Amino acid sequence: MQNIVLTGSSKGIGRYIYDKLSKSYNVIGISRNPSKRTQFCCDISSSKEVEKVFKRIKKIDVLINNASVTDVSANQINNFDYTVKSNLNGTFYCCYYALKKLKKSKSPKIINISSINAHVGFPNNPGYVSSKGAVNSLTKSLAVDYGKFNIKVNSLSLGYISAGMSKKSYSNLSKRIKRKKNTILNRWGKPEDVLEVIEFILNSRNLYITGSDLVIDGGWLAKGFK
Repeated sequence: MQNIVLTGSSKGIGRYIYDKLSKSYNVIGISRNPSKRTQFCCDISSSKEVEKVFKRIKKIDVLINNASVTDVSANQINNFDYTVKSNLNGTFYCCYYALKKLKKSKSPKIINISSINAHVGFPNNPGYVSSKGAVNSLTKSLAVDYGKFNIKVNSLSLGYISAGMSKKSYSNLSKRIKRKKNTILNRWGKPEDVLEVIEFILNSRNLYITGSDLVIDGGWLAKGFK
């Protein structure tokens, strides 16, 4: 059975992914929050904490970097600094410390959960937008660097999903309708829409995709003007 390390496993989309993948894989959850889906508590913005946790994990076939933060402080400087350190640095720390064990896998993969914020300038959240744009660039960089070890590295840019960070907007009827109309499919995404793409990557042993960003947004980015 493959070992999947999943960050941000305690809530939102990460919680859903953990529950579903656990039926077929050995999923190791990492989160800042203690829960039954958290095998290791860790603030991934700390390289030392990440290093300690990954030393305790014996085998890694797949790393899913799902953990992410936004609006962590009313102070704009503090908010920017911690958001970037957690979303970007934390993703890199996990990839770096997982590398040694990923090299030993027969089908090693890294999946970085990103956002359509990486592609367009959403307002009033420069730390989150910048960090996700950087995660997509990091994905390409690591795909090149880790390719010699046959490690495939891809990112998933999520649109508005009715769970996790977007749940608050989904609960607001006017925002829910407005965002739905911005998609081609005229609906919000569901956690299972994300899961299906993850399972596609996991189930494809000879996947001929790496260094790519797979957009899961119902056609938001493609739609353009109404």
